[in-house]
Amino acid sequence: MAIMWSRIHVELGLSPTPLTLDMLTQAVSQRVRENEDLDWKLDLAWKNKDLPAEVKAKKKAEFAKDVAAMANTRGGLIVFGVRDENEEAADLTGLSNDERTRQSLRVLIWHHVRPLVDGVLIEAINGEDGEPGLIAVFVPPSPDAPHLVGDKNEVGVPYRYGTDTNWMSEGQLERAYRDRFSRRADDRAALSTLMDGLVPEIDLEKGIWVAVAARPVAPLPLLSGRPERDQATATMKNALQLASEMFGQPQGRVPMLDMIASDAVNNPRNGLRRWVIRSNHYPADPHELVDWALVELHHDGSVALAIGMVRALTGVELPGDDAAVWHVWVAIVDAVITEAVALVSAHVRGLGGVGTILTRAALLRDETSGRAPLVAIDNRASGGMQSSFFSRVPGSRALREPVAVETEFSADAEVATLRGVARQLADDLDQQFGMRCSSIPE
Repeated sequence: MAIMWSRIHVELGLSPTPLTLDMLTQAVSQRVRENEDLDWKLDLAWKNKDLPAEVKAKKKAEFAKDVAAMANTRGGLIVFGVRDENEEAADLTGLSNDERTRQSLRVLIWHHVRPLVDGVLIEAINGEDGEPGLIAVFVPPSPDAPHLVGDKNEVGVPYRYGTDTNWMSEGQLERAYRDRFSRRADDRAALSTLMDGLVPEIDLEKGIWVAVAARPVAPLPLLSGRPERDQATATMKNALQLASEMFGQPQGRVPMLDMIASDAVNNPRNGLRRWVIRSNHYPADPHELVDWALVELHHDGSVALAIGMVRALTGVELPGDDAAVWHVWVAIVDAVITEAVALVSAHVRGLGGVGTILTRAALLRDETSGRAPLVAIDNRASGGMQSSFFSRVPGSRALREPVAVETEFSADAEVATLRGVARQLADDLDQQFGMRCSSIPE
């Protein structure tokens, strides 16, 4: 995953976009100053063969200290291959930035920093015409702060203060740990708020809804203004492509977000610090609820969506004659979970975010009409092909109290990892019906 947001973007007035050599060249020509979240480094000082071993070890520890300090503050960018004068970028000198060199930086972080900092990106920045390369180390603000640095019994907790790296006092450390535990409680409370916010907007009387709420546990970069409307549209389209790559078996997936009218996707509506896409795009009746699809893309990287079974089951002859049950087409559950994970990843990446995303999925029903049990149905025939006949999933049981499920994943995860995340969430929902597993491929 490319570095999408940094102090360089801020100084150059850019929106989230991959960091390039041209951008860093402009930063040097403008003599951009070091900051709490930007540090220029001439080279990998410990690579100097003339230095004594103890000096090399100290230089390595200083790099780990800088990484931990940025993670403990508000994140930042360390760029190797730039000479500075009085903390201002002066000259782009370049250095070797092959995979072996970058891996040595990862090893230093793994060896010296505890707990590990999630979401650190170490990128080779190269030009086209033999220009000298650079190494950019992006450190996100960490929800797991405070991070310690050191070996054995010699450890400390650094933080950034302006361009300086200092050590936390006992009082600062106590506050940092208190903040960590408070953040974790706040994250789960925020998920509940996202999920609860969907309920008044959707028509639960029409059947079961698959709902997903997600939130980055590390704050996103402070952008200059909110994400634009066309960015929300691009996120939706990128998510559909990513979901197709994740599922990998087109005959087994029932795409749901793709069924939302293009007018709604291309023209998201304003909400409270969010873009809103709903299946009934412009309801004339002020009392009209969302009929089958609601997507909220929040400016802080959070996502909330709810997809109703009614859209997929309209016109379907349902099995049995018991009207006092809710039918749950498990293929829709699996498809919505896959698309939701893809949407969350695409949204956070598009805003320049990295690090852990906390995600919750649930089956929502009308709790005021007798709390009817849920019955799993499907139309898959042998070989995974879909049939026109629906039946109760063999060996499944009725579900009376559906339980919300949670997981975490990284914003920069590869397709295979995202597929595993979606499968875990879908398995956790489907297995509440007594099923073995979901239809999402391994």
